[in-house]
Amino acid sequence: MNKAFIALLWIATGLLTYWLGLEQGTDSAYSNARIQSLPNDSSSMAKKEEEKSQQSPSSSSVLVPTETIVSIDTATFDPNSEEQRISELRTPDLQDRIKSSNPIVRLRAFTELLEDGSSESIEQAKEIYENLPEGPQRFSELRILAYSWGQSDPQAALEWTKKLDGFDQRIGTGSVLDSWARYDSAGAIAWAKENFEGEDNPYYIGIISGMSENDLVGASELMTTLPYGRTRGRAASILVEKTWQIGENVAIDFADNLPEGSIKNYAFGEIGKKIAREDIGRAVKWVEKMDESDVKVRVSEDVAERWARESPAEAAEWVTQMPEGEARSESMEEVVTQWARKDPTATAEWLNQFPSSELMDEPIQRFVREVARKDPETALTWAQSITDEERRKKVEADVMNIKVVQAQREQAEASGTPDPQGDRRPRRGPPNAP
Repeated sequence: MNKAFIALLWIATGLLTYWLGLEQGTDSAYSNARIQSLPNDSSSMAKKEEEKSQQSPSSSSVLVPTETIVSIDTATFDPNSEEQRISELRTPDLQDRIKSSNPIVRLRAFTELLEDGSSESIEQAKEIYENLPEGPQRFSELRILAYSWGQSDPQAALEWTKKLDGFDQRIGTGSVLDSWARYDSAGAIAWAKENFEGEDNPYYIGIISGMSENDLVGASELMTTLPYGRTRGRAASILVEKTWQIGENVAIDFADNLPEGSIKNYAFGEIGKKIAREDIGRAVKWVEKMDESDVKVRVSEDVAERWARESPAEAAEWVTQMPEGEARSESMEEVVTQWARKDPTATAEWLNQFPSSELMDEPIQRFVREVARKDPETALTWAQSITDEERRKKVEADVMNIKVVQAQREQAEASGTPDPQGDRRPRRGPPNAP
Protein backbone atom coordinates (compact mmCIF):
# COMPACT_ATOMS: atom_id res chain seq x y z
CA MET A 1 0.00 0.00 0.00
CA ASN A 2 1.22 3.49 -0.89
CA LYS A 3 2.83 5.04 2.18
CA ALA A 4 1.48 8.47 1.40
CA PHE A 5 -2.03 7.05 1.40
CA ILE A 6 -1.43 5.49 4.80
CA ALA A 7 -0.35 8.83 6.17
CA LEU A 8 -3.44 10.49 4.72
CA LEU A 9 -5.64 7.82 6.21
CA TRP A 10 -4.16 8.48 9.64
CA ILE A 11 -4.83 12.19 9.31
CA ALA A 12 -8.47 11.66 8.28
CA THR A 13 -9.04 9.11 11.03
CA GLY A 14 -7.55 11.40 13.65
CA LEU A 15 -9.73 14.32 12.57
CA LEU A 16 -12.87 12.20 12.60
CA THR A 17 -12.00 10.79 16.01
CA TYR A 18 -11.45 14.27 17.38
CA TRP A 19 -14.75 15.52 15.98
CA LEU A 20 -16.63 12.61 17.46
CA GLY A 21 -14.84 13.22 20.74
CA LEU A 22 -16.15 16.77 20.78
CA GLU A 23 -19.71 15.55 20.32
CA GLN A 24 -19.39 12.91 23.00
CA GLY A 25 -17.79 15.34 25.36
CA THR A 26 -20.82 17.60 25.19
CA ASP A 27 -23.08 14.85 26.45
CA SER A 28 -20.70 13.39 29.01
CA ALA A 29 -20.26 16.75 30.68
CA TYR A 30 -23.75 16.38 32.06
CA SER A 31 -23.80 12.64 32.67
CA ASN A 32 -23.80 12.94 36.45
CA ALA A 33 -25.70 16.19 36.76
CA ARG A 34 -29.11 16.91 38.24
CA ILE A 35 -31.38 19.48 36.71
CA GLN A 36 -31.19 21.68 39.81
CA SER A 37 -27.45 22.01 39.48
CA LEU A 38 -27.26 22.84 35.79
CA PRO A 39 -25.94 26.33 34.96
CA ASN A 40 -28.37 29.07 34.14
CA ASP A 41 -26.00 31.68 32.80
CA SER A 42 -25.28 31.79 29.10
CA SER A 43 -22.87 34.67 29.62
CA SER A 44 -20.59 32.43 31.67
CA MET A 45 -20.40 30.02 28.77
CA ALA A 46 -19.49 32.82 26.42
CA LYS A 47 -16.75 33.89 28.85
CA LYS A 48 -15.37 30.35 28.88
CA GLU A 49 -15.30 30.28 25.09
CA GLU A 50 -13.47 33.60 25.07
CA GLU A 51 -10.89 32.28 27.55
CA LYS A 52 -10.35 29.23 25.38
CA SER A 53 -9.73 31.35 22.31
CA GLN A 54 -7.23 33.51 24.22
CA GLN A 55 -5.33 30.44 25.35
CA SER A 56 -5.20 29.00 21.85
CA PRO A 57 -2.23 29.91 19.66
CA SER A 58 -4.46 29.79 16.60
CA SER A 59 -7.59 31.67 15.59
CA SER A 60 -9.22 28.42 14.52
CA SER A 61 -12.27 27.32 16.48
CA VAL A 62 -11.24 23.67 16.28
CA LEU A 63 -7.62 22.54 16.46
CA VAL A 64 -6.23 19.22 15.34
CA PRO A 65 -4.61 17.53 18.35
CA THR A 66 -0.92 16.82 18.17
CA GLU A 67 -1.65 13.09 18.38
CA THR A 68 -2.95 13.16 14.82
CA ILE A 69 0.23 14.55 13.32
CA VAL A 70 1.86 11.87 11.19
CA SER A 71 5.46 11.08 12.04
CA ILE A 72 7.65 10.20 9.06
CA ASP A 73 10.20 7.42 9.38
CA THR A 74 13.24 9.11 7.86
CA ALA A 75 14.92 5.78 7.38
CA THR A 76 12.17 4.78 4.98
CA PHE A 77 10.77 8.04 3.66
CA ASP A 78 12.46 10.80 1.81
CA PRO A 79 11.17 13.94 3.59
CA ASN A 80 11.80 16.05 0.56
CA SER A 81 9.53 13.91 -1.58
CA GLU A 82 6.96 12.04 0.49
CA GLU A 83 6.05 14.90 2.84
CA GLN A 84 5.66 17.20 -0.12
CA ARG A 85 3.46 14.66 -1.86
CA ILE A 86 1.27 14.38 1.25
CA SER A 87 0.84 18.14 1.32
CA GLU A 88 -0.02 18.29 -2.36
CA LEU A 89 -2.40 15.36 -2.32
CA ARG A 90 -4.34 16.24 0.81
CA THR A 91 -6.54 18.97 -0.70
CA PRO A 92 -7.43 17.12 -3.89
CA ASP A 93 -8.20 14.05 -1.84
CA LEU A 94 -10.55 16.06 0.36
CA GLN A 95 -12.35 17.36 -2.70
CA ASP A 96 -12.69 13.86 -4.09
CA ARG A 97 -14.15 12.58 -0.83
CA ILE A 98 -16.62 15.46 -0.64
CA LYS A 99 -17.93 14.45 -4.06
CA SER A 100 -18.12 10.77 -3.11
CA SER A 101 -21.36 8.87 -3.67
CA ASN A 102 -20.80 7.24 -0.26
CA PRO A 103 -22.70 9.49 2.19
CA ILE A 104 -20.44 8.51 5.11
CA VAL A 105 -17.25 9.38 3.24
CA ARG A 106 -18.78 12.59 1.91
CA LEU A 107 -20.03 13.74 5.31
CA ARG A 108 -16.70 13.04 7.00
CA ALA A 109 -14.89 15.10 4.39
CA PHE A 110 -17.42 17.92 4.65
CA THR A 111 -16.97 17.99 8.43
CA GLU A 112 -13.21 18.00 8.02
CA LEU A 113 -13.45 21.00 5.71
CA LEU A 114 -15.37 23.01 8.31
CA GLU A 115 -13.26 22.11 11.34
CA ASP A 116 -11.25 25.34 11.36
CA GLY A 117 -14.39 27.51 11.13
CA SER A 118 -12.65 30.03 8.87
CA SER A 119 -14.54 32.25 6.44
CA GLU A 120 -12.70 30.58 3.57
CA SER A 121 -13.87 27.15 4.67
CA ILE A 122 -17.43 28.42 5.11
CA GLU A 123 -17.48 29.87 1.61
CA GLN A 124 -16.05 26.69 0.13
CA ALA A 125 -18.54 24.51 2.02
CA LYS A 126 -21.41 26.77 0.96
CA GLU A 127 -20.43 26.43 -2.69
CA ILE A 128 -20.16 22.65 -2.36
CA TYR A 129 -23.55 22.43 -0.65
CA GLU A 130 -25.25 24.59 -3.28
CA ASN A 131 -23.94 22.30 -6.01
CA LEU A 132 -25.22 19.14 -4.35
CA PRO A 133 -28.40 17.57 -5.78
CA GLU A 134 -31.48 19.01 -4.11
CA GLY A 135 -33.37 16.84 -1.68
CA PRO A 136 -33.03 15.09 1.70
CA GLN A 137 -29.65 13.62 0.73
CA ARG A 138 -27.98 16.95 1.42
CA PHE A 139 -29.70 17.77 4.73
CA SER A 140 -26.74 16.51 6.77
CA GLU A 141 -24.33 18.81 4.96
CA LEU A 142 -26.74 21.69 5.47
CA ARG A 143 -26.92 21.08 9.21
CA ILE A 144 -23.13 20.95 9.57
CA LEU A 145 -22.61 24.04 7.42
CA ALA A 146 -25.27 26.09 9.21
CA TYR A 147 -24.06 25.01 12.64
CA SER A 148 -20.42 25.84 11.86
CA TRP A 149 -21.34 29.19 10.35
CA GLY A 150 -23.50 29.97 13.37
CA GLN A 151 -20.43 29.73 15.61
CA SER A 152 -18.58 32.48 13.78
CA ASP A 153 -21.17 34.74 12.14
CA PRO A 154 -24.77 33.76 12.95
CA GLN A 155 -26.28 36.93 11.48
CA ALA A 156 -24.70 36.30 8.08
CA ALA A 157 -25.63 32.63 8.26
CA LEU A 158 -29.26 33.50 8.96
CA GLU A 159 -29.39 35.94 6.06
CA TRP A 160 -28.22 33.08 3.86
CA THR A 161 -30.74 30.56 5.23
CA LYS A 162 -33.58 33.03 4.56
CA LYS A 163 -32.89 32.54 0.84
CA LEU A 164 -33.29 28.76 1.04
CA ASP A 165 -36.52 27.09 0.08
CA GLY A 166 -38.99 25.10 2.14
CA PHE A 167 -37.59 22.45 4.41
CA ASP A 168 -34.00 23.49 3.66
CA GLN A 169 -34.71 26.90 5.17
CA ARG A 170 -36.24 25.35 8.29
CA ILE A 171 -33.28 23.01 8.82
CA GLY A 172 -30.65 25.65 8.10
CA THR A 173 -32.21 28.33 10.29
CA GLY A 174 -32.75 25.92 13.16
CA SER A 175 -29.13 24.73 13.03
CA VAL A 176 -27.76 28.28 13.05
CA LEU A 177 -29.93 29.23 16.03
CA ASP A 178 -28.96 26.01 17.83
CA SER A 179 -25.29 26.92 17.41
CA TRP A 180 -25.76 30.58 18.31
CA ALA A 181 -27.84 29.90 21.44
CA ARG A 182 -25.09 27.72 22.92
CA TYR A 183 -22.88 30.74 23.54
CA ASP A 184 -25.23 33.75 23.19
CA SER A 185 -28.82 32.78 23.92
CA ALA A 186 -29.86 36.39 24.52
CA GLY A 187 -28.68 37.39 21.05
CA ALA A 188 -30.47 34.43 19.44
CA ILE A 189 -33.71 35.18 21.31
CA ALA A 190 -33.57 38.85 20.31
CA TRP A 191 -33.15 37.86 16.66
CA ALA A 192 -36.08 35.44 16.89
CA LYS A 193 -38.36 38.15 18.28
CA GLU A 194 -37.32 40.66 15.63
CA ASN A 195 -37.79 38.28 12.71
CA PHE A 196 -41.16 36.69 13.46
CA GLU A 197 -44.59 38.16 14.01
CA GLY A 198 -47.06 35.96 15.82
CA GLU A 199 -47.31 33.81 18.91
CA ASP A 200 -46.13 30.37 17.75
CA ASN A 201 -42.55 31.43 16.89
CA PRO A 202 -40.80 28.42 15.26
CA TYR A 203 -37.35 29.95 15.79
CA TYR A 204 -37.51 29.06 19.48
CA ILE A 205 -37.15 25.35 18.64
CA GLY A 206 -33.53 25.75 17.54
CA ILE A 207 -32.78 28.20 20.36
CA ILE A 208 -34.10 25.88 23.06
CA SER A 209 -32.18 22.98 21.53
CA GLY A 210 -28.94 24.96 21.74
CA MET A 211 -29.61 26.41 25.19
CA SER A 212 -30.29 22.96 26.61
CA GLU A 213 -26.65 22.01 26.11
CA ASN A 214 -25.35 24.62 28.57
CA ASP A 215 -28.39 26.08 30.33
CA LEU A 216 -31.05 23.43 30.75
CA VAL A 217 -32.93 25.38 33.41
CA GLY A 218 -33.07 28.47 31.19
CA ALA A 219 -34.19 26.40 28.21
CA SER A 220 -36.95 24.84 30.31
CA GLU A 221 -38.14 28.20 31.56
CA LEU A 222 -38.20 29.59 28.02
CA MET A 223 -40.21 26.61 26.82
CA THR A 224 -42.86 27.08 29.52
CA THR A 225 -43.39 30.72 28.47
CA LEU A 226 -44.34 29.70 24.94
CA PRO A 227 -48.04 29.58 24.03
CA TYR A 228 -49.75 26.27 23.48
CA GLY A 229 -48.92 25.07 19.98
CA ARG A 230 -46.53 23.23 17.73
CA THR A 231 -43.41 25.12 18.83
CA ARG A 232 -43.92 24.42 22.50
CA GLY A 233 -44.62 20.77 21.75
CA ARG A 234 -41.44 20.40 19.71
CA ALA A 235 -39.42 22.20 22.36
CA ALA A 236 -40.80 19.93 25.08
CA SER A 237 -39.87 16.89 23.02
CA ILE A 238 -36.30 18.18 22.65
CA LEU A 239 -35.95 18.77 26.38
CA VAL A 240 -37.34 15.36 27.28
CA GLU A 241 -34.76 13.76 25.01
CA LYS A 242 -31.96 15.91 26.38
CA THR A 243 -32.76 15.22 30.02
CA TRP A 244 -33.21 11.52 29.33
CA GLN A 245 -29.73 11.39 27.78
CA ILE A 246 -28.36 12.84 31.00
CA GLY A 247 -30.19 10.36 33.18
CA GLU A 248 -33.62 9.01 34.08
CA ASN A 249 -33.74 10.88 37.38
CA VAL A 250 -32.88 14.15 35.65
CA ALA A 251 -35.69 13.59 33.15
CA ILE A 252 -38.17 12.88 35.94
CA ASP A 253 -37.04 15.99 37.86
CA PHE A 254 -37.46 18.04 34.69
CA ALA A 255 -41.01 16.76 34.14
CA ASP A 256 -41.94 17.16 37.80
CA ASN A 257 -40.92 20.83 37.76
CA LEU A 258 -43.09 21.67 34.75
CA PRO A 259 -46.38 23.51 35.31
CA GLU A 260 -49.50 21.41 35.66
CA GLY A 261 -51.27 20.69 32.43
CA SER A 262 -50.73 19.16 29.02
CA ILE A 263 -47.01 19.87 28.84
CA LYS A 264 -46.32 18.08 32.13
CA ASN A 265 -48.56 15.16 31.17
CA TYR A 266 -46.77 14.86 27.84
CA ALA A 267 -43.30 14.85 29.41
CA PHE A 268 -44.20 12.16 31.93
CA GLY A 269 -45.88 10.11 29.21
CA GLU A 270 -42.75 10.17 27.06
CA ILE A 271 -40.60 9.18 30.02
CA GLY A 272 -42.99 6.31 30.75
CA LYS A 273 -42.58 5.06 27.18
CA LYS A 274 -38.80 5.16 27.50
CA ILE A 275 -38.80 3.26 30.77
CA ALA A 276 -41.20 0.72 29.26
CA ARG A 277 -38.85 0.14 26.33
CA GLU A 278 -36.07 -0.72 28.78
CA ASP A 279 -38.09 -2.64 31.36
CA ILE A 280 -41.87 -2.93 31.16
CA GLY A 281 -42.07 -4.34 34.68
CA ARG A 282 -40.28 -1.33 36.12
CA ALA A 283 -42.54 1.02 34.17
CA VAL A 284 -45.65 -0.71 35.56
CA LYS A 285 -44.38 -0.46 39.14
CA TRP A 286 -43.61 3.23 38.59
CA VAL A 287 -47.15 3.88 37.39
CA GLU A 288 -48.74 1.95 40.24
CA LYS A 289 -46.91 4.08 42.81
CA MET A 290 -48.33 7.31 41.37
CA ASP A 291 -51.17 9.14 43.02
CA GLU A 292 -54.37 9.44 41.03
CA SER A 293 -53.89 12.39 38.71
CA ASP A 294 -53.84 13.48 35.08
CA VAL A 295 -50.17 12.51 35.02
CA LYS A 296 -51.00 8.95 36.04
CA VAL A 297 -53.70 8.76 33.36
CA ARG A 298 -51.24 9.83 30.67
CA VAL A 299 -48.40 7.59 31.82
CA SER A 300 -50.73 4.59 32.19
CA GLU A 301 -51.99 5.15 28.67
CA ASP A 302 -48.49 5.38 27.17
CA VAL A 303 -47.13 2.38 29.09
CA ALA A 304 -50.15 0.31 28.05
CA GLU A 305 -49.66 1.31 24.42
CA ARG A 306 -46.01 0.30 24.50
CA TRP A 307 -46.72 -3.00 26.24
CA ALA A 308 -49.62 -3.84 23.93
CA ARG A 309 -47.38 -3.54 20.88
CA GLU A 310 -45.32 -6.46 22.14
CA SER A 311 -47.79 -8.47 24.22
CA PRO A 312 -51.39 -7.24 24.06
CA ALA A 313 -52.78 -10.09 26.15
CA GLU A 314 -50.38 -9.33 29.03
CA ALA A 315 -51.10 -5.62 28.75
CA ALA A 316 -54.82 -6.38 28.82
CA GLU A 317 -54.42 -8.42 32.01
CA TRP A 318 -52.67 -5.48 33.67
CA VAL A 319 -55.36 -3.04 32.56
CA THR A 320 -58.09 -5.36 33.84
CA GLN A 321 -56.63 -5.13 37.33
CA MET A 322 -56.76 -1.34 37.32
CA PRO A 323 -59.52 0.30 39.35
CA GLU A 324 -62.40 1.60 37.28
CA GLY A 325 -61.72 5.14 36.14
CA GLU A 326 -60.16 7.31 33.49
CA ALA A 327 -56.71 5.71 33.71
CA ARG A 328 -58.15 2.28 32.95
CA SER A 329 -60.36 3.61 30.18
CA GLU A 330 -57.52 5.44 28.43
CA SER A 331 -55.19 2.46 28.81
CA MET A 332 -57.88 0.14 27.49
CA GLU A 333 -58.12 2.22 24.32
CA GLU A 334 -54.45 1.59 23.55
CA VAL A 335 -54.70 -2.14 24.27
CA VAL A 336 -57.77 -2.47 22.05
CA THR A 337 -56.12 -0.62 19.18
CA GLN A 338 -53.05 -2.86 19.18
CA TRP A 339 -54.79 -6.14 20.01
CA ALA A 340 -57.65 -5.80 17.53
CA ARG A 341 -55.17 -5.54 14.68
CA LYS A 342 -53.66 -8.90 15.63
CA ASP A 343 -56.58 -10.84 17.10
CA PRO A 344 -60.01 -9.13 16.97
CA THR A 345 -61.78 -12.20 18.35
CA ALA A 346 -59.68 -12.32 21.50
CA THR A 347 -60.09 -8.56 21.85
CA ALA A 348 -63.87 -8.85 21.65
CA GLU A 349 -63.91 -11.62 24.26
CA TRP A 350 -61.86 -9.43 26.58
CA LEU A 351 -64.13 -6.42 26.11
CA ASN A 352 -67.21 -8.53 26.82
CA GLN A 353 -66.26 -8.88 30.46
CA PHE A 354 -66.77 -5.17 31.07
CA PRO A 355 -70.32 -3.80 31.42
CA SER A 356 -71.38 -0.98 29.15
CA SER A 357 -70.70 2.48 30.55
CA GLU A 358 -69.63 5.91 29.46
CA LEU A 359 -66.01 5.02 30.26
CA MET A 360 -66.28 2.04 27.89
CA ASP A 361 -67.57 4.10 24.95
CA GLU A 362 -64.16 5.15 23.68
CA PRO A 363 -62.54 1.69 23.92
CA ILE A 364 -65.52 0.23 22.05
CA GLN A 365 -65.28 2.92 19.40
CA ARG A 366 -61.58 2.07 18.99
CA PHE A 367 -62.54 -1.57 18.48
CA VAL A 368 -65.18 -0.66 15.92
CA ARG A 369 -62.68 1.47 14.07
CA GLU A 370 -60.21 -1.40 13.80
CA VAL A 371 -62.64 -4.11 12.65
CA ALA A 372 -65.05 -2.09 10.48
CA ARG A 373 -63.17 -2.56 7.24
CA LYS A 374 -62.79 -6.34 7.54
CA ASP A 375 -66.04 -7.14 9.34
CA PRO A 376 -68.55 -4.26 9.17
CA GLU A 377 -71.42 -6.41 10.50
CA THR A 378 -69.52 -7.17 13.72
CA ALA A 379 -68.43 -3.54 13.94
CA LEU A 380 -72.04 -2.38 13.64
CA THR A 381 -73.15 -4.72 16.43
CA TRP A 382 -70.46 -3.34 18.73
CA ALA A 383 -71.27 0.25 17.77
CA GLN A 384 -74.81 -0.29 19.05
CA SER A 385 -73.43 -0.89 22.57
CA ILE A 386 -72.07 2.65 22.85
CA THR A 387 -74.01 4.40 25.62
CA ASP A 388 -73.70 8.00 24.41
CA GLU A 389 -76.47 8.42 21.85
CA GLU A 390 -74.80 11.10 19.74
CA ARG A 391 -71.52 9.18 19.58
CA ARG A 392 -73.37 5.92 18.82
CA LYS A 393 -75.32 7.37 15.89
CA LYS A 394 -72.18 8.88 14.43
CA VAL A 395 -70.20 5.64 14.67
CA GLU A 396 -73.10 3.61 13.24
CA ALA A 397 -73.34 5.99 10.29
CA ASP A 398 -69.64 5.64 9.65
CA VAL A 399 -69.85 1.85 9.64
CA MET A 400 -72.84 1.97 7.26
CA ASN A 401 -70.80 4.13 4.88
CA ILE A 402 -68.09 1.49 4.86
CA LYS A 403 -70.71 -1.20 4.12
CA VAL A 404 -72.02 0.82 1.17
CA VAL A 405 -68.54 1.23 -0.28
CA GLN A 406 -67.81 -2.46 0.06
CA ALA A 407 -71.17 -3.40 -1.53
CA GLN A 408 -70.45 -1.13 -4.49
CA ARG A 409 -67.05 -2.67 -4.94
CA GLU A 410 -68.44 -6.21 -4.79
CA GLN A 411 -71.15 -5.32 -7.31
CA ALA A 412 -68.59 -3.79 -9.64
CA GLU A 413 -66.39 -6.88 -9.44
CA ALA A 414 -69.34 -9.18 -10.13
CA SER A 415 -70.47 -7.20 -13.17
CA GLY A 416 -67.01 -6.59 -14.53
CA THR A 417 -67.49 -2.81 -14.46
CA PRO A 418 -64.86 -0.41 -13.12
CA ASP A 419 -64.69 -0.02 -9.35
CA PRO A 420 -66.78 3.08 -8.47
CA GLN A 421 -64.19 3.97 -5.81
CA GLY A 422 -61.27 3.42 -8.14
CA ASP A 423 -58.15 2.63 -6.15
CA ARG A 424 -59.55 4.25 -3.01
CA ARG A 425 -59.83 2.13 0.10
CA PRO A 426 -61.86 2.90 3.16
CA ARG A 427 -59.89 4.41 5.96
CA ARG A 428 -59.06 2.28 8.96
CA GLY A 429 -62.29 2.27 10.93
CA PRO A 430 -65.12 4.75 10.63
CA PRO A 431 -63.86 7.61 8.44
CA ASN A 432 -65.44 10.38 10.48
CA ALA A 433 -64.75 9.05 13.94
CA PRO A 434 -63.28 11.68 16.31
